[in-house]
Amino acid sequence: MNHLHKKPNQFLLFLFLVLFAITGKVQCQSIISYAYDNAGNRISRKVVLFSSNPTHVKKDTVSTPAPVAEQLGDRKITVYPNPTQGALAVDITGGNDKDEMQIVLISAQGIQLQVLKAVTGTTPVNMLHYPPGWYILRVQAGDKMTEFKIIKQ
Repeated sequence: MNHLHKKPNQFLLFLFLVLFAITGKVQCQSIISYAYDNAGNRISRKVVLFSSNPTHVKKDTVSTPAPVAEQLGDRKITVYPNPTQGALAVDITGGNDKDEMQIVLISAQGIQLQVLKAVTGTTPVNMLHYPPGWYILRVQAGDKMTEFKIIKQ
């Protein structure tokens, strides 16, 4: 009797597999894509569906993030790359050299991690030994100040 019950089950399984193959159903996967503004704040969330055999999708090319720049009085402050793996550059152009400038790196918990004297030109900020997360990079020139949200991967 057990032999009779196995045959219909096997036949139904075979029929299901054949029908599935004929209809051409492709298994889909989904990922969540986020968009961020220049300050690093998330501004949108989108669910992206794609098939497991995408022939219409172009291959991703590796691109470096665009530098983030802000005006601080007469100075232009450019920070790159953000997000970073550990090496960060702060480029300061313009303004007068009389003002004392400094760069302060602050953790997400509000702990001051580094204070560097900034000069006109490029000042490196080493974040290699800090854990992944987000940080605040404060640039001060005289009585003016601007802040950047930095993502460490």
